[in-house]
Amino acid sequence: MSISEKNSDKRLHIVSKADETSQHLDPVTGLHAFPHYLPNLNKILNDQRALGMIFVDASELGKIEYDYGKEVYGKILCEVVSAIEDLKGNLIRKEDILSIRHPQDEVFLLFLSSHRPEYSNFLKIENLQNIIDRFVQLLNAKIFQITFPYTKRILKADIGYAYAVHNPLLSSERTIYRLIEQAKSVAKFNGDRFLQQVNESLKEIIMDENIVTHFQPIVDLEDGSIFAYEALSRGPKGSPMESPLMLFGIADKANLSFEVDRLCRRKAIQNVSGLAPHQKLFVNTFPTTMHDPEFKGEALQKLLKAAKLEGSNIVFEITERFAIENYGLFQKEQAYYSNLGFGLAVDDIGTGYGSLEAIANLKPEYVKVDISIIRNIDQSRVKQELLKAISDIGRKVNAKIIAEGIETQEELDIVRSFRCDFGQGYRLARPSSALLHPETKFKLIG
Repeated sequence: MSISEKNSDKRLHIVSKADETSQHLDPVTGLHAFPHYLPNLNKILNDQRALGMIFVDASELGKIEYDYGKEVYGKILCEVVSAIEDLKGNLIRKEDILSIRHPQDEVFLLFLSSHRPEYSNFLKIENLQNIIDRFVQLLNAKIFQITFPYTKRILKADIGYAYAVHNPLLSSERTIYRLIEQAKSVAKFNGDRFLQQVNESLKEIIMDENIVTHFQPIVDLEDGSIFAYEALSRGPKGSPMESPLMLFGIADKANLSFEVDRLCRRKAIQNVSGLAPHQKLFVNTFPTTMHDPEFKGEALQKLLKAAKLEGSNIVFEITERFAIENYGLFQKEQAYYSNLGFGLAVDDIGTGYGSLEAIANLKPEYVKVDISIIRNIDQSRVKQELLKAISDIGRKVNAKIIAEGIETQEELDIVRSFRCDFGQGYRLARPSSALLHPETKFKLIG
């Protein structure tokens, strides 16, 4: 064979290797599909006489692609990969091999490449289970942070594990393929187990009434006095459900939203102490729980009397994000509470198409402008126009305007210039478990 033929052969070999690599590379996440690592995995299986793996099925996140498109979804998948890699040095080792099942997939495979010094045999089921339990908690908490701004609900990854023992009579590659299928089955089982566990945890919270209430002042933007407080509910301190987003997100997933909402509403009234007669308590509630028969009549009167409150102290805050299916039926329930002095506020105005419909049909006493409009409003003429439009419509039904999420002096200056009646946010006051003195006044000018 001539030198030119040898060079040609060499070039063909390099090209074929490059083609093989490109076939295994996922263009979105930058991960290789697991066949790319088969030689390494074969070696680990032979050298260590066993191979363990974690199977991460993130296909539930695929719903985001339908709503936001492939570019946003690709960004989210990359963030999930980063979240897994951030666990390296903690639960997983730098030498562990992270791959994707195949290009354009939503399933990640993490092959455990070395022994853990903290375990005499980390591939024992109880040791693997310990690793997985912590891995599931940390990764799904991160996935929640990544996806919630898009979905407003909890999405999770189903995570499983398995390990294979080396058998010299069997093909190593076939052993690895079987290992992946085993881990996939465990992931499905763990996903179902997760739902069962959170369901039971929520039932315990409901039965034990283990809800903490914080109160954030709603400030009069004319003189800085405290007009009202919003009751903000938290789950058990130190638990994942301490976050209200996690608490209500899991409640939605476990079909316990009604039970959690009515508990939070009742605890908000029970936990308030020191509310002045002229001040109000804004209590968040879902539209459906307005029909709660146990929050009427004698039971309601006893609850208010025990808290030393009148109906005129309470304002129901209905979020605009949760649709009211039957305005006629809702207005009938609203009339019952209005006759007792209860007020009505519509929250999250500006976040969806239902904002104007909610104001027109409900004619609330208070309209709360969503934080998404208030954030950096001093830098956006469009947001200022939106605030003006919402304020104009609100005043047409004699509603007071409350600007939520004020965090800077510049935002405060703008909402005051648009003559918003009240404001709420960290620039004014943070939530606290105790109320401030009724005569407290906040400085409004920087």
